Amino acid sequence: MFIELVDALRCPVPHEESWLVAAAVRMEARHIVEGTLGCPVCSAEYPVRDGVVDFRRAGGSIIAAQVSSDADLAMRLAALLNLADAQGFAVLLGEWGAQAHELASIVETPLVVVDPPLGIVGAPGVSVLRCDGDVPLAVGAARAVAIDDGSASRAASAVRATRAKGRVVAPVSVAVPSDVTELARDETMWVGERSALESPLITLHVRRST
Repeated sequence: MFIELVDALRCPVPHEESWLVAAAVRMEARHIVEGTLGCPVCSAEYPVRDGVVDFRRAGGSIIAAQVSSDADLAMRLAALLNLADAQGFAVLLGEWGAQAHELASIVETPLVVVDPPLGIVGAPGVSVLRCDGDVPLAVGAARAVAIDDGSASRAASAVRATRAKGRVVAPVSVAVPSDVTELARDETMWVGERSALESPLITLHVRRST
């Protein structure tokens, strides 16, 4: 897991939002290979093993999906997600994770892969997260996201983790979320743009003269 990603991660336990604290046991090229992430609010701890962060609270096995990497699909994904530079990071959800290493070979943008098929591991440029709920990322943290046709609530959380004007890509079987503006589609997938994020209400205090 890329060390700079820690600032964007959030504890999946419902409570006030807080950054996580990383304790690295072994690092390679600014990637945590073995270690622990801890939550200062609820004291939950999440292990990092072989570069993979395990946020799962219920345990469970990893499903071996029948998905393989595709050089043409990875190139197309890079264009649709607009990964033209190394700024920020992009999220690949579920089956899209099968394209992670092919995609990493053609773009400089760091990739965060959430619950990819069995066999996809972390590497320089590719951080892997395992979770059993919403994507554990801060709102607006990612520059782009590719969502699959798995859990609707998890896909929605991935979109929330995308910054305003960031690209969102999905297969045509997935309905365009209300907070995404569709830009184009073909017979297999659509690409959209994340709507502007809502700003919190600001309370104005008026001082009255006496």
